[in-house]
Amino acid sequence: MRVCLTSGCGELTPKTRCPEHARAKSRDAGTKQQRGYDAEYDRLRRADIARLGRGEVLTCWRCGTVVYPHDYSLGHCDDDRTIIHGPEHLRKCNLANTRGGCPHPDHVAQAGQADRS
Repeated sequence: MRVCLTSGCGELTPKTRCPEHARAKSRDAGTKQQRGYDAEYDRLRRADIARLGRGEVLTCWRCGTVVYPHDYSLGHCDDDRTIIHGPEHLRKCNLANTRGGCPHPDHVAQAGQADRS
C-alpha cells in the first residue's frame, strides 16, 4: 500500500491514486475519442496486432527499431492526436516521450520548408 499521489490526499491505496482521485483524473483526461482513440485507431491497432501475430516485423516510427509484441503501441502525432503515425515502443518511445514537438519526418519537412519561406 502507498499514499495516493494526489497532493493533500493521505489515503492508502494499492494503486497510484485512491478511487476518488483516480476517477477525477480519468474525467479530466477526456473521453476515449477526445484523446484520439476512435474507430480508425481501433481498426489500425487490430490490424497491427494481427500482423505481429503472423510474425511480421513492425518498426517504430520514432526510433526505427523493431517493435516486439509485448512492447507494442500505436502512436499518435505529438502535436495533433487525430493523426496516427504508426507502431512504436510502448515504454521507450510512447510513454517516455517528452512531447517537445512531433519528430515525425512529415512535420520536420514542413517545418524546414516554413523556415525557408
